[in-house]
Amino acid sequence: MSETPTISLRGVGRDFHRARTRLTERPPVVHAVRDVTVDIAPGERFGIVGESGSGKSTLLRMICGLDRPTTGEILVEGTPIHASPPRRLGWLRQRLQLVFQDPMSSLDPRMRVGDIVAEPLVGQRIGTPAERRARVAELLERVGLSADAAKRYPHQFSGGQRQRISVARALAPNPAVLVADEPVSALDVSVRAQVLNLLDEVVDGFDLTLVFVSHDLSVVRHVCDRVAVMRQGEFVEVAPTEQLYVDAQHPYTRQLLAAVPRLDAALAGRTATELAARTLAATEEET
Repeated sequence: MSETPTISLRGVGRDFHRARTRLTERPPVVHAVRDVTVDIAPGERFGIVGESGSGKSTLLRMICGLDRPTTGEILVEGTPIHASPPRRLGWLRQRLQLVFQDPMSSLDPRMRVGDIVAEPLVGQRIGTPAERRARVAELLERVGLSADAAKRYPHQFSGGQRQRISVARALAPNPAVLVADEPVSALDVSVRAQVLNLLDEVVDGFDLTLVFVSHDLSVVRHVCDRVAVMRQGEFVEVAPTEQLYVDAQHPYTRQLLAAVPRLDAALAGRTATELAARTLAATEEET
């Protein structure tokens, strides 16, 4: 018997109606997502790549239960997520957690880090206050920060450290799925590889399924097992990551690969740890 996919998309589409210019005409329809079908296996690292406007964000919102598909259905661990009203999706909030693009805008500047990391636990009513504090301390250390960081505020940390806090918050309710939406695009080049390495470690250490959304194929190559290339709302190609790099089938995929900086070719096959070390060494030489 085959294993139930962690996430299953079946003919998922999302249409938006533009404002009509005349009362007698039919409102124009924008097909933001078109007939997307894919299964994401437990423990898989699945990347979604495409340019701005390709439909990545709309698809991500539907996977997270923040928007409803016009057609098709989405299942998380075998359960349709849009069969119930949003107020009954508390189980999904626990099983699926997000890491956002800009850590500063996703962290409340008025809250201490300990309260930020504990927020999903409070919302889901998980544990006693003492158990939550212990969980926060454990998670901060797992993402490379000290337990004392819980007493400080987000503005007292660097961009890379704030993204580590975001990862700790996402891990708090012990999810099955981690959704990372452009998690390194707002960071300096010198810390991107370190955050990618952290994601690599927590996905393995917490036995997570990863959905990694990016416009950058060079980043996805170092993180994902399989990649879907999205264009104009459709998956034009889905393939194992290395196969995609070596033998891309769709012209749009080849176009994206041609736009990847040559530096990535020189770094092909390097681990995120090696990339971080090389970047750090280069930074120290400059200073």
